[in-house]
Amino acid sequence: MKILIVNTLYPPSTVGGAERSVALLARAAARRGHAVHVASLHAADAAIEERDGDVTVHRLPLRNLYWPFDAERNESRQRRLVWHVRDRRNPAATRDLVALIDRIRPDVLHTNNLQGFSTEIWAEAKRRGIRIVHTLRDYSLLCARASLYRAGHDCVRRCVDCKLLTGRKKDNSVLVDAVASNSQYVIDTHRRHGYFSATDARVIFNIADVRSAPTPAAVPEQGGLTFGFIGRVEPEKGIEVVLAAFARLERPDWQLVVAGAGKGSYVAELRARYPDPRIRWLGFVNADDFYAGVDVVIISSTWPEPLPRTMIDCLARGKAVIYSDAGGTPEIGHLAPSARSMPRTMPPRWRTG
Repeated sequence: MKILIVNTLYPPSTVGGAERSVALLARAAARRGHAVHVASLHAADAAIEERDGDVTVHRLPLRNLYWPFDAERNESRQRRLVWHVRDRRNPAATRDLVALIDRIRPDVLHTNNLQGFSTEIWAEAKRRGIRIVHTLRDYSLLCARASLYRAGHDCVRRCVDCKLLTGRKKDNSVLVDAVASNSQYVIDTHRRHGYFSATDARVIFNIADVRSAPTPAAVPEQGGLTFGFIGRVEPEKGIEVVLAAFARLERPDWQLVVAGAGKGSYVAELRARYPDPRIRWLGFVNADDFYAGVDVVIISSTWPEPLPRTMIDCLARGKAVIYSDAGGTPEIGHLAPSARSMPRTMPPRWRTG
């Protein structure tokens, strides 16, 4: 079978877990003997073709005002609005994908995150008789910020600007033959707002590359523990909840390692506010090295995260986890060894997941 997978980014260009999940899926399908092509975006002005093992990667130019995947970039509200208005249809990006489809002639189009592309590609695939599978990895079909989260609160009701900016995406959702997500929470959220109402939908958890997973060390019964946070260092990931909780601990025998990057000024402000030497800021690190060096992993998202890859990685490594009860995480949290769930806004109080 010939498969074209479309996702906004593809490793080594990453901003979160979606890119890694897409890459693992593409490589696994190629190992099964399928001809796998991936279309993603890059900041250059021309398309390039690369190989990721047996996967052919087509990096297409972004047909919009600016490259939005830079944590340090600060664009005006007006320019952000224009970016999202263009993203509703984006005929130039659609033409790029159509040319690729006509060249490789896939049997299946598997779309994932489509920011910077356009859901118009679903209509073009439909005209060509290509089966369409879409995997929901965030809320970008519903929300311009892709998070359904604003000013520290879940968006129970969608704001007017998001409805206007994503209305075309909702109309196009009827074109999809099958939809999957890594949590039932995300499927239910989209259906509650009228997306994919008549489409076959199912939950398929992300896969993990267990071949590279180190053998987990036993959590010590006595002595201090090393806790770990890995991911984007930003408010939505709950890093401030974690730091505030550790600042209240009375016992001294703990360490907290923070792996990942965020906006430079924000990280600097956190480091100044929490100068405890038991908190180590690692920046970007090898994931295997991180997991091998911690006893307990903390997943502390305050936004309704669909399902963090960190939880999948912890399951693959047999790691103990303290996780937030936000979004779809609790659906799989009970499968993790020594897992504990924490309310998003009450860090000192833990309860069994």
